[in-house]
Amino acid sequence: MKNLTHSEIVSKIKASGYFNIKELVSEEVYKRDGERAWRYFDTRLLITIYFIRKKLDKGFNVNNWATAKAGDIIYDERGLRENISDIVSDKTKKRKLYLSGHTMGCAIDFKVSGLNSSEVRKWLLEIQNELPFKIRLENTLNGKQISWVHLDVYDEDKNPKVYLMNL
Repeated sequence: MKNLTHSEIVSKIKASGYFNIKELVSEEVYKRDGERAWRYFDTRLLITIYFIRKKLDKGFNVNNWATAKAGDIIYDERGLRENISDIVSDKTKKRKLYLSGHTMGCAIDFKVSGLNSSEVRKWLLEIQNELPFKIRLENTLNGKQISWVHLDVYDEDKNPKVYLMNL
């Protein structure tokens, strides 16, 4: 699986029904690029999330802007973040450097049906030797556990296969 091309992994993801592009990009990106938006994602990320979704065999929730019902909290920045998304544009207005994996197509935030974020991180640590690539996971933010899973494929030689970040 590690050697799949970008088009091969996109085909596998589409055939599996595990993710659709609307879950991974904002409404603005989808309106402009539709299915072509797959091109923005790092192949390593796509292979990794496909592997995790298949092995875990549970539903994922990334962005829900296309499926949200009245009263739902709308998520639209958990996958790719483009220059006009709130998080990125706020950093730009403040002249703060922002090089998140989300802006480079190599990170997603998600929740898993039936598991809390700590359980997902623990499971990923348990199966780390099976993962196709090194991953980084946010563990805490300002000393508190986060309720979502942030996963990216930024690769640093010093990092173990699963690197827990405390921000």
